[in-house]
Amino acid sequence: MRIILLLAAAAAFAVNVARAYPDGAPWGAANPAAEQHCAICHFGAEAVHDSAALRIDGLPSKPVPGSCYELKISFDDPAIVIAGFQLLARAREQDAGTFSSDASETEFVGSAIRSTAAVINNNGVYWEIKWRAPERIMLPIVFHVAASAANDDGSPFGDTIHYKSYEITAKE
Repeated sequence: MRIILLLAAAAAFAVNVARAYPDGAPWGAANPAAEQHCAICHFGAEAVHDSAALRIDGLPSKPVPGSCYELKISFDDPAIVIAGFQLLARAREQDAGTFSSDASETEFVGSAIRSTAAVINNNGVYWEIKWRAPERIMLPIVFHVAASAANDDGSPFGDTIHYKSYEITAKE
């Protein structure tokens, strides 16, 4: 009887954690140093920092102020059944630019963007988004991207969070 109660409690915990943020992870959760980062809720495996499976193509090495860049977030991990992402741009004491997307399964607010629907793995997943550089760039801008390699069982168990950060500087 005791084992049944423990299993029931563990199942209830898993369901509640999986539903902790039904509208998506908190903005900024892509930063692994944040208080509420992605691996807090997806803890089935150790998070992968500086993941080789995760990359952003199209980021300029030295952005032109006010210019718009088409970015592609690619995520290629054979363990992925479904995946989601969040991307955050940060700059100390200045604007970090803004994200947008034409895809209906993304939402964005200022310098953060995330998927709102899981993508099924078909030999890797990707998301196409846009980033508009700030009008004034004085300091480096850091991009934190996180992606969830999930097993689609509706629980936080068996999911792995991948993190990667990029830094770009102002045009000379």
